[in-house]
Order: sequence, then structure tokens, then C-alpha cells
Amino acid sequence: MICPNCGKELAEGEVCTCTATVENENKAEAAPAAEPVPVAIPVAPPQPEQQYQQYQQPQGEYYTPPQGQGTYYQPGAAQPQFYQPVQTPPARTDYPEGYKIKRKYAAVILAATLGVFGIHNFYLGDSNKAIIHILVATLGSLLAGLGFIASYIWAVVEAVQLLTDSIDRDSNGYKIQTFEEALVKTRMEAEAKNKE
Repeated sequence: MICPNCGKELAEGEVCTCTATVENENKAEAAPAAEPVPVAIPVAPPQPEQQYQQYQQPQGEYYTPPQGQGTYYQPGAAQPQFYQPVQTPPARTDYPEGYKIKRKYAAVILAATLGVFGIHNFYLGDSNKAIIHILVATLGSLLAGLGFIASYIWAVVEAVQLLTDSIDRDSNGYKIQTFEEALVKTRMEAEAKNKE
């Protein structure tokens, strides 16, 4: 007898090894895949908490405040000043004899009308700034009028600064007299003349 699969001669009743292999492969393909069996993984028991050493600050490496001064904020105690804001001294009011006091309203009117040419800065005694105004207005007008516009905006900003007392002194450091102060001074001078 001859095996139909491999062609090997077989004795009577003998089964070919190739047939058994083919049948086992067919059975293996027909059998459903086995589901994986969950396996328990042993977990180590929790370790007891370790004892930590207390942290000690190294000596000599950090700033230590002088004795008697705490490191925390203490109400009522003098605190160290790390930032000192720059304070400008107030404008001087000790006008010398014969000094022509500048008036605030005159400076504002000049800045609003002729400020493009820096006339208000000439009035306040700052001739360098006034010359820069003139140069920006005249030479800058060659650039499609942009210098004239820039000088005008600059003059308006200075007029607002004069009104809000951001600019409160002339070029010599003397206080620009406000309208109210000018009225009070005029009244005092008039009363002094009447008493004579």
C-alpha cells in the first residue's frame, strides 16, 4: 500500500507518519485558541518607614542677621530698606531780587498756540529744548510734514504736563507760578500798597 500524501510504501495496517502529522495540524487549526490564564504576581510587602535624619543648615554659608533683629516681619519694628525711591527736591520758591517769575497760564497758552516752534520753552528759559523744537518742525517738514506733526504733538504733551504740574519749574529750578498763586501775590502787593 502506498501513502496518498507522501507516496511512501507502507505495510498492511501501517499508518504513515505524514498522515498523522497532517491530521494533527488540521485538528490544531480547527481547535479554538485557549484563553490566557491570569497569573498572580507576588508583590513585596510594604517596607516600614525609614527614619530620616533632621536637616541641619551648614554654618558660615548663609547670611545671618545681626543679633536682636528677627528674620521675619515684625510690626512696629524698623525694617531694612532695600529700595530707596529717587525723590526730586521741590521747586525753589526763594526767588532772587528782580527775578522774573514765570507764570503757568502764559506757558500753557504759548505751548498750545506757538508750541510747534518751542516758544513756551524759550519763555521757561530752556533754549536748548526750544531750538530742538524749531529744528524738528522746520527740517522735519521736508519729510512730507511729519516733523511739523511730531513737533505739534510734542508741544501738546508739554502743555498737558504744564497743566497737570508734571512740569512745575523753569530752567533755573524755580517754581512756575500758578494762576491762583499769581492772584494771591497780586492781592498781597495791593494790600501792602494800600497800607502805605
